[in-house]
Amino acid sequence: MEKKNLTEVESLELITSMINDSRSRLARNSGTPFLIWGYTTIAVSLFNALAIYLGWSYSWGWSWFAIPVVGWVGMLLVGKHEPSARNYIDRVISIIWATTGVAFLWYFIGAAIYGCSIAYLTILVMGVGTVITGFILKNKATTICGGGAMLSSLIFPAIHIITTKDIISPTATASIIESWVWGEKVIFAVIFLFMMVIPGHILNHKYNKKADRVCSKS
Repeated sequence: MEKKNLTEVESLELITSMINDSRSRLARNSGTPFLIWGYTTIAVSLFNALAIYLGWSYSWGWSWFAIPVVGWVGMLLVGKHEPSARNYIDRVISIIWATTGVAFLWYFIGAAIYGCSIAYLTILVMGVGTVITGFILKNKATTICGGGAMLSSLIFPAIHIITTKDIISPTATASIIESWVWGEKVIFAVIFLFMMVIPGHILNHKYNKKADRVCSKS
């Protein structure tokens, strides 16, 4: 009787171990999409900030469209070099970010019509996707970074209120407006650093380390 109970316990432990090992393999490089989109957005943001600061032509603003191009090309290249079976979690996360992308496009149209800050809406929508991804992967750092980014996005409407509601002196308002033209892009890049890049490195370090241990045992 004792032998039977021991066998059942061992079987349960074996099944649990196999599930954890499979999860570790499938979660490998799960932070790579964060890094691709994060670094691309930061690079374009800082480039635009520099262009404005140096007084270059505003036609450089079209460079923002490089983000989706570089991002999707990067995702395709990563997908080719790292083919793997897609599990339920992969599909859920993909659906979440696809929905987030559609929502961002909708917000972008609304912002163009009503004049709301694109930077504010972008960080808010992407922050939601990051928080949900963190909950799904059970990674507190990703969830916290996403939530912090959402809170940080409030700086954009705050600056708008300060500069349009005569809260401070006209001289101070003019100074803020002058520096905010390029400073907005720098702050946008910094928030993306904490919202996408840092979680991406954390996820890759965590799950790649686990996957390496699993592979070494196999």
